[in-house]
Amino acid sequence: MTQDEMRKKFDELYRYMASSNEVAYMRTFGNVHKEMMMWMIANKPEMAQDYIDKLCAIKWHNYLTPKEAERIVADMIPKAAWSRDQWKQAMDSLGYVTEEEPYYNSCSMWTTMNMIYSDSANSIASIMGMPIQEVTGEQMAKAVHTLALDKLKDKDGVFNIRTYFGL
Repeated sequence: MTQDEMRKKFDELYRYMASSNEVAYMRTFGNVHKEMMMWMIANKPEMAQDYIDKLCAIKWHNYLTPKEAERIVADMIPKAAWSRDQWKQAMDSLGYVTEEEPYYNSCSMWTTMNMIYSDSANSIASIMGMPIQEVTGEQMAKAVHTLALDKLKDKDGVFNIRTYFGL
């Protein structure tokens, strides 16, 4: 078979399995997927890690892979407030958890906090009654973290970080 024929055959089999609701078909796909991942882990570990990162999404309402988060944060205008290491250090010093199942993983929290800072730091400072230059890093981190939690643990579930960033 050519690559195009294999793609079409796979798509046909996948659609057949997905629309059948047959547990046996799902297990067959799962077993083949597991076999493929074991090969990939042994032969292409970097690629396997990327796929495993994507599969982790099943555990979270708001989830980003490390590569997705890095790309989003790097493109923020105005510039993001915290690198990944700076953010982790700030969260540790404040005693904040960086992820909470099933709501958000650490990449989602880091990205959301940078999004809020990028979009609203001046407004947050204004609400605090201070020029932004007078707001301490700790004050800003606490405020931005609180607002990020509002989004990531949104009771009605409307906020979705993947949708927000077009993923």
